[in-house]
Amino acid sequence: MNRKTTSILLFATAFLLALALPVMPSLLNNSGFYGMAIDEPGESLKGYQPPQDGLVVIFFGYRQCGTVCPAQLVNLLDLSQRLDDAKVEFLFVTLDPENDTAQDLQQTMASLGEAFRSYRPETHQSAQKLASAYNDFAVKQGGAPSDYIAHSANLHVVTSDFRRRLVYATPDLKLGLVEQDIRRFLKEYDSESAT
Repeated sequence: MNRKTTSILLFATAFLLALALPVMPSLLNNSGFYGMAIDEPGESLKGYQPPQDGLVVIFFGYRQCGTVCPAQLVNLLDLSQRLDDAKVEFLFVTLDPENDTAQDLQQTMASLGEAFRSYRPETHQSAQKLASAYNDFAVKQGGAPSDYIAHSANLHVVTSDFRRRLVYATPDLKLGLVEQDIRRFLKEYDSESAT
């Protein structure tokens, strides 16, 4: 095979992989969920309690992020409207507590709606450790306070006992399917807690 053919094949493979990425979690598990169904412990958050018999969708980001955060916040806003009648909260965990003040976070969440909450770890290192407990990553690029933070774009659907049950690994989501997942999980979670 010549070099040009190899390059074309590599590009085509990368392109097909990029197209499959939004549905990859559902292809990798046979749970029938669009997102990746898991059952793993998450880390409890001091001072925050998810809704009893409900769910919280956790997203790690920061206010000055210009990459995945705006897209995921739009997704969360859409989901909050779709799930307005459900016991679901949306928790934004800042990865940049040195710049995201409590007041700034509170104003941002209030502008998104009453189902939105924020969580502000004490330092970037503690935020990084928390993200790692949820199998996310967050790495500050440099030492200045305003430096870019590379991070994942995962959404974690978590129960009131901080168990991670669903994960969505891309902002390119079919929100109708995410809504179906969450409603289905709420129904199953409700029947489990009733028994």
